[in-house]
Amino acid sequence: MTDTETRLRDYLHTQAATVPDDAQGPGLDEPRQRRHWPVLTAAAGIALIVVLTVTFLTRTGPDRSIPVPAGPPPGPVSHAAPEVPYTLAGDRAKLTSELKDFTLHDGDRTVRVPKGVGGFFGRVDDGWLGMNMPAGGGSQAGILKPDGTFRPLGPERIELVTLSPDRRQIAVIHYLDDPKGEIVVVDVESGREVSRSPVLPTRPSQLGWNRNGIWFRVDELGDPTKRTEYGLYGWRPKSHQVARITFPGYDGGLAVPAASDVVGLTTRRGNNRCLKAGVLRDGKFELRREYCDVAAAASYPVMSPDGTTIVSSDVKLAIDIASGKRTKLRMPADAEVVSWPEPVFENASQVLLVTRPPGNQRLPVPQQIYRCDVRSGECVVVLKTTGATLNKP
Repeated sequence: MTDTETRLRDYLHTQAATVPDDAQGPGLDEPRQRRHWPVLTAAAGIALIVVLTVTFLTRTGPDRSIPVPAGPPPGPVSHAAPEVPYTLAGDRAKLTSELKDFTLHDGDRTVRVPKGVGGFFGRVDDGWLGMNMPAGGGSQAGILKPDGTFRPLGPERIELVTLSPDRRQIAVIHYLDDPKGEIVVVDVESGREVSRSPVLPTRPSQLGWNRNGIWFRVDELGDPTKRTEYGLYGWRPKSHQVARITFPGYDGGLAVPAASDVVGLTTRRGNNRCLKAGVLRDGKFELRREYCDVAAAASYPVMSPDGTTIVSSDVKLAIDIASGKRTKLRMPADAEVVSWPEPVFENASQVLLVTRPPGNQRLPVPQQIYRCDVRSGECVVVLKTTGATLNKP
């Protein structure tokens, strides 16, 4: 099972408030095994992949990323409802792994989500960017509107979607002949395609977009009996080159805050797993901060939208990237944080985390959503429910 299929599976289980080990996610066009990424240089030509290039590192225009709210001043943490969109499962969805019977809540707006639609990735065009994942395949990005309709965007047969920093465009991973793919960029207002990457011999399994360009991860699986290795790459829309970003020990985790140059990665050396945050400078990854723990580090590093804080949800810890200050998030010791879908920052200083009791539970699984201030570590419960999923604002 690919990482993307696993993440989709986990998304559905969280939506349905269940975590069975053998469940499968719907809406995937074809089950497949990842091929070995290094064939790209041999089969597709060295010209398409270069060492980290100036075209990826250097911004070619002004910063148009959406400003990040600073959050409230230091003080008691509010018990108010989440300030990000979140979905709740209805009675039918709580007992299945299908995308049906969900409502999206965002402030004073509540929208019934069409069957097959889910995985929301941010507010855009007076709606919410998501994916339509019909059971028969042909997944497609689009915008859920407040009236409950879904406006399709871009090609069918996609695997991942992300917003540009200014929220005027989206990028999707488009299926080609197995296992090939490409990144397609679509203008939100017009719906027109504006850029297309070189053909990628293996489709990416993570995707992000910040002020430097589009980042993606590829699963470099050669020998299926050995641990999967990962490759990190970058591409600037309208460029004819994809840049490989070399980072020793890279272990697949990737967080790309849209309004920052800082990215978060995970690395591994033996049993030592680390969260690392840094920036690209002169063709090299310049490390700004790291946190290592012999316990399993969060597979999906979580970063504040301004790139100043990285969170390890597994150990309930926030790390300030500039100072290195470590702040323990004060939640009950036995509360298990759901790692995917990931915790979500509401603003630069407060993060929401979904927890559940430890171990497998009978359906529906009780959940508590905490709001934690990463400056003080104070956490409070803002919602007790079942079948909840946090979505990006």
